[in-house]
Amino acid sequence: MVRTLGIFFILSMGVLLSSCDNYFGERTNLDFIEIPTYDVREISYVPIAPNIQDAIAPVDVYIGYDEFIYVVDSAQDLILRYDIALNLQGSIYIPGVRKVIQTRSFDLLAIGTYDTTITGVDYSLTALYEIEMVGSDNVLSMQGATAEPVIVHPFYFKNSFSSSDAKVKFTDVTIIGSNIQSENNSYYLSRTGVSTNNAGFGPDNAVLKFTKDHQWISALPITASGATYNDYFKNPLALQGFTQAPQLTASNSPDFWVLNQDEDQEIQVQHIQFTEGPFGALYQPIFYSTLDPAAKRYLQTPKRFVDPIDLCLAGDGSRFLFVADAGVDSVYQFTSSGLEGVPPPPASAAEFNALATLGGFGNVSAIGYYDQCACDFRGIWQRKCHRVL
Repeated sequence: MVRTLGIFFILSMGVLLSSCDNYFGERTNLDFIEIPTYDVREISYVPIAPNIQDAIAPVDVYIGYDEFIYVVDSAQDLILRYDIALNLQGSIYIPGVRKVIQTRSFDLLAIGTYDTTITGVDYSLTALYEIEMVGSDNVLSMQGATAEPVIVHPFYFKNSFSSSDAKVKFTDVTIIGSNIQSENNSYYLSRTGVSTNNAGFGPDNAVLKFTKDHQWISALPITASGATYNDYFKNPLALQGFTQAPQLTASNSPDFWVLNQDEDQEIQVQHIQFTEGPFGALYQPIFYSTLDPAAKRYLQTPKRFVDPIDLCLAGDGSRFLFVADAGVDSVYQFTSSGLEGVPPPPASAAEFNALATLGGFGNVSAIGYYDQCACDFRGIWQRKCHRVL
């Protein structure tokens, strides 16, 4: 092979030299060569038919590690499971269900309600349910799934009860992936409420950490600007950890994204970073640029969203973050560094990220992601793009 290439090179040079008018030849005019340019065309999502019709009032969607799609129907208090072709595979009843995710062991965690009577008064308390999906026959099935409440507010951290406890709501849950067995499948749980200091364990508005066995660890204090705040979170409605399906590039980071929806919260979506310092664990917010010339719009522009309702982190190498905004019925796409849109490919003449905003859902309430697909609560939307991400 080396010899053949060498002969070809010599013959080619011979042709070039024989075509020259002068001994050293003349400068070749290269104006006839067109230099290729690459433009970032519009990146969009198109609906995949058929839409999901079984849910009467869908409020959440999650695409799991088992490659099934889970839809929460608040009207029927059901979690519906579909395959990727949108064939219904089964359902399970969870009272008051509003949110669902899947652990790395294929079980489900769902936020619902738990009815009980305390001193003669009936209450419907916020609760977290665990749904065991793998039966004794080691088959992953909705038919054999069993559900039980594993956390009922406020009894995971105190034995007493007050009327304000009934106003607390769990809003979202996200798991933590780890190579350490005791830490793997631990999770964060966000809650909202009215109490500013519930039995000395911090405010109702908080993000909590639990072990994989549902043992409460603490409400997370946040360190910012050199001070530590136990009341940092303001109406936290959505959480997203860094370990997400399909987990092609799984992250073991205990970091998470949080969406705070409060009129006093200027930066509505934040990355909370975990570090292990000399004095113990430290959680602190990460602030991203709102001046980077590569983008026109940014995740952390103050009051960026009208009515932010849900978050979704891509579980592949792209690490895109999606934010659903019910106020404008749209979903926005950001890079992992907080820039809106999709970066242009190499050799592109584009100066800015290409925007990839989705709209026109009709009361969007949730967003999910899997294998370059985004799911709103009505169906599946496949990205139609003109470049490889």
